[in-house]
Amino acid sequence: MKSDRGRVLWCLKQPRGIRLEAQNKILAGAYLKKARSSLNMLNAAIEKEEKEWAATIAYYTRYYAVYALFQRCGIVSEIHDCTIAAFGYLFSESGIDTKEIHDELLVSKENRIDAQYYISAETEIPEGDAGKAGTFVLVIEELMDKLDDDVIDRVRDKLKKLLADTP
Repeated sequence: MKSDRGRVLWCLKQPRGIRLEAQNKILAGAYLKKARSSLNMLNAAIEKEEKEWAATIAYYTRYYAVYALFQRCGIVSEIHDCTIAAFGYLFSESGIDTKEIHDELLVSKENRIDAQYYISAETEIPEGDAGKAGTFVLVIEELMDKLDDDVIDRVRDKLKKLLADTP
């Protein structure tokens, strides 16, 4: 399996892959708002036993939260796999432990794919996924609260170094 670093290198070459832009606290807030709104929809989907939709919404809840973090740091990625790989790679050594939530995001994406593309009568909503998605959003919000210029600079410098190494 390709490492997150290898995936990020590939993503840097893609037209809609990963790029640096100005930090945007307003968009970061808007994506957090989307994550919270998705939590409301997730709870409704679970209540109505809409399993496929619940898996999709659970993933997007997490994805929007991570994208809020990216906007706060001035990172743009329009390819989901690139966003996930960059999250794992860029924040792994930033002084913020993200392995567990990175892994949770990967599992959530696989659950979404399974529910959307491999229809089955046995599709299950992972036990407690709404609560886990809510906790995920809270963890990302806490990470964002802890972000200071030093951490953001380290994350951006790590990406700049990869950009410089990309042929």
